[in-house]
Amino acid sequence: MKHKYLLLGMLPLLLSGLSQPASAINLEEQLDIRPLDATQGPSRDVADGWMQLGNQQLSEGNLTAAVDSWAEAAEIYRLLGDGQAAGQSYGSIGAAFATLGQYPEAERALVLRIGTARDNDDSLGQVYGLNNLGNLYVNRGRLLEGQAYFEEALQIARTTGDSRAVGLSLSNLGQVATQRGDLDVAVRLLEAATNYRLLAGDFVGEAHSSNSLGDVYVALGRESNAIGAYRVGLRAGVEAGNIALQIRALDGLLGIYLDRGELNIAKQYLDQRSALTLGTTPANLQTALTYRWLGDYYLETSDIALAEQSFERGLQIARSLQAKSLEAEFINRLLDL
Repeated sequence: MKHKYLLLGMLPLLLSGLSQPASAINLEEQLDIRPLDATQGPSRDVADGWMQLGNQQLSEGNLTAAVDSWAEAAEIYRLLGDGQAAGQSYGSIGAAFATLGQYPEAERALVLRIGTARDNDDSLGQVYGLNNLGNLYVNRGRLLEGQAYFEEALQIARTTGDSRAVGLSLSNLGQVATQRGDLDVAVRLLEAATNYRLLAGDFVGEAHSSNSLGDVYVALGRESNAIGAYRVGLRAGVEAGNIALQIRALDGLLGIYLDRGELNIAKQYLDQRSALTLGTTPANLQTALTYRWLGDYYLETSDIALAEQSFERGLQIARSLQAKSLEAEFINRLLDL
């Protein structure tokens, strides 16, 4: 039994309804950011307090409240003439609006982020703003527009010599190439991105780029290269303490080793996935997916009873989560036993 769990082409289309970006000329006119006397108005401590409150609200999952807090911070920073801090606030607001599905608002905030960075000669602010804006378009399926923003970001990032910024821009261009089916181009971009992110000590970024590179290698039939990329992704995910990135790397490795029938190695990675997910309370989607992997593993070992038990437990969780497509997967696997 062969199971391919590729992530290619499955980036979620989370964003929709984007308006057209404002022209650069109109943007500069709308911003009109000028340094004011910092002794007037609220203090910097008040602005920092609003920013910290927004970060706390974000960690609690209260994005609407976080946006309000960051907006307060941004206005105070603007009045104090701290364009860099205001730009960072706009970036946080844009990301939150995107998560909330308020895409025109997200775009406007990110345009402000970029414009403020330009006004203040903040090259890195421009790089991160352009990458975020590009992702809005890419996640909407508008690849060419997103690619244009990523290319502009890369040009600016190279002038800064900042490895983290260069790596981010290269990685996003690699994702575009992947979605367009230009896999050889994607490999070159993602390999370079991984190297820059390693150089920057950016473990989260390194894991993202390495896992994406592993997906492309699998699509090209280069399984040995894919194993190496996923192992890098797993190591970087551990260094970052990021469970989601570890799971993504483990899934890539499990798919390869189960398909090869190398069950001893597959079991090692399955044990790691189980340790990360089976103790979760309440059980979540990743818990259910671990039971799917367990069932598939037991089928390969011809232990039908344990396979059935795993699929049944996964089915119960999928039903409790109302994950209809996963529920159907478990039902089909049980019917095939």
